[in-house]
Amino acid sequence: MYLRDDLPDIDDFVIGTVSKISQHQIEFNLDEYNKIKGILYTSEMHRKQVRTMRVLFKRGRKFVCKVISSDKSGINLSLRKVGAGQERTKQEEFKNEKIADEIISQLAKSTNKKYSELFKKIGLPVSKKYNLIYPFFEELIRDELLIDELKLDKVTKTNLLKVISSRIKPKNTILKVNVLMESKDSNGLSKIRKGISDSISFIKREGGTLKVKYIGAPKYKFILEHENGKIAQKLISSLEVRLTKHLKNGSLIMK
Repeated sequence: MYLRDDLPDIDDFVIGTVSKISQHQIEFNLDEYNKIKGILYTSEMHRKQVRTMRVLFKRGRKFVCKVISSDKSGINLSLRKVGAGQERTKQEEFKNEKIADEIISQLAKSTNKKYSELFKKIGLPVSKKYNLIYPFFEELIRDELLIDELKLDKVTKTNLLKVISSRIKPKNTILKVNVLMESKDSNGLSKIRKGISDSISFIKREGGTLKVKYIGAPKYKFILEHENGKIAQKLISSLEVRLTKHLKNGSLIMK
C-alpha cells in the first residue's frame, strides 16, 4: 500500500501497529505513513486499557488512534478520544484505500506499466485533491467523465474503468421519510393505496426501489433506495407532487 510522506494533522484518525511497549507508553508504527511513529501515553488511555496494558497491547496489533499533537519532534496519540463510530469509519476507510491501491497495481499488470508510474499519474493527484483515492474511484462508476481529470491515454483510461468496476460496487443512497397521508373521500383508502402503488412503480422506472411500511393510520414510512444520492433527493420531491394529486381532498406531510 502507498505510504504518505507528510505528517498526520491534529485531530486525524490513524491506524497504528504496536511496535514497542513500556511501563507508561506504547509506540506505534503509523501504517499509512512512511517511517512515522506515534506515541500513546497512559494518560490518553481508558482506565481498563491501562490496567490490562500488557495483555491488550501485543506487538503487531493494530489500533485506531486520534492524533492530539503532530510535528517533527513527535506524534502523540489518544485512544480515549476515539469513539466506536469513528473507529469503524477509520477501519472502513483504511480497508477501502487498500482496495484502491490494489486497483492501481492490477492496472499496472494489465497495461504492462510500472506501478510507481501509474501511481504518480493517478494516486498522487487524486489523493492531493480529494485526500482519499477510493471515493474518487467509486464516483467514477457513476460518472465516467470524471476520469478526464487524470492525464491518461485512452487505453489506460479504459482499463482503469474496467478494473474499478470489477472491484468496487458503489453503495446505494437510502432515504427514509415519514409520511402522513389522509383522504376525506368516501373511497379515501383506495386512493391512498393507488397513490402508494403509483409511487412504487414510478421509483422503479427511475432506477430505484421504494418500500412502504404502514405504521398506523395515517402514518407510513417510505424507504427509497437509489444509486445516485442527488437523484434520490429529487425523487422524494417528485413523490410528494405525485401523491398530492392522488389526495386532492386530503392532506399529505412528508418529513
